[in-house]
Amino acid sequence: MTTTSAGPVFSNAAGLSPTGSFNLAALASGRRFDAAELLSDEPVLGLQREAGYIWGTLRDEDGELYSVMRRIAPPVALQGTGALSLPPKLIIVGTGTPEGQLQLRREPKGAVLSTDIVRKPLGDSGVRYESADGADGRHMRLDMSDPDFSYVEEDVIEMEGRMVVPPLQWYLPGPESSLLYISHTWQVDGMLFGKPARGFLFWEEAWMPPGGQLYVHKDPLHDAEYLTWYSWANLYGDGECEVGHFLFGQRDFHVAVTAKSNGEVTSARTMDIEITRAEDNYWHDGIRYTIDGVEWVCEPDPQGRMQGLGKMPNPQQEGYMHRVDDTRIPTLHMAWGETVPANGDRRRPQ
Repeated sequence: MTTTSAGPVFSNAAGLSPTGSFNLAALASGRRFDAAELLSDEPVLGLQREAGYIWGTLRDEDGELYSVMRRIAPPVALQGTGALSLPPKLIIVGTGTPEGQLQLRREPKGAVLSTDIVRKPLGDSGVRYESADGADGRHMRLDMSDPDFSYVEEDVIEMEGRMVVPPLQWYLPGPESSLLYISHTWQVDGMLFGKPARGFLFWEEAWMPPGGQLYVHKDPLHDAEYLTWYSWANLYGDGECEVGHFLFGQRDFHVAVTAKSNGEVTSARTMDIEITRAEDNYWHDGIRYTIDGVEWVCEPDPQGRMQGLGKMPNPQQEGYMHRVDDTRIPTLHMAWGETVPANGDRRRPQ
């Protein structure tokens, strides 16, 4: 007769990740600017381009704050449910109105629809998006290369700039929902609503499984129950520019990738956050970060609530992102991001 002794019985716990997910861990790094990639519709990691986004933050000579956004999607045949993260038009919210905070501006009305914008090569190393021949609406043209940048929305925006840090990317895989997100940042100067203005503009692309749409369908950020997503840029008096993307959610989901104008790129191994809610439990009054042991803070702009976008699950706010012990005062800064009140203010214990 043989006896055996057994240790604790293993249980295939429901809390474990499915095959193809890694406890919602993400990858992040720098990358090369490659116009050929931006011009191609070939899949990347089995994913297709959900859309490109030209967006950013500008301040005019009077100190008023403006948030600019336009979603440019591939042909409708490549799209999924028909729901959109943004409507196919130019949107600008700005301060300086009697209502206070960031309110929807009327000046972009009449701009060409994003569905009437075409993509083409710009020389040997650039990309151009512009209004199609004969398209209704005011003309739009967006030229992007490394390092040069130009963006015109007729009678509204005229900006030129240069790429300030290496392009960045982050990737959150999953068996059904995946997201590769690529980002480029230019510091820009020019005219907005007829006034001198400056700031930072980004070109970003979301790559997702067929039928996937950011915030809508097959988005792994929902699986990660993300709490916050901020993109930010600071230009200092000593000439250094730093840009970053900070995202955080449940389990092991975090992204804290930064790039400096000297070419240095850092992706954090550890991260924790705490969101302080405003009295209405909708907007936030600040976010504290611990990133690889370094304390950071996002200070909300007093006029940075994007009320003009309407009520949404992920309220958008402008702010100022910096290390707590960094005493430098930036000459130019932006931090556009969101929190998700329904997902809480801290990570649950694992």
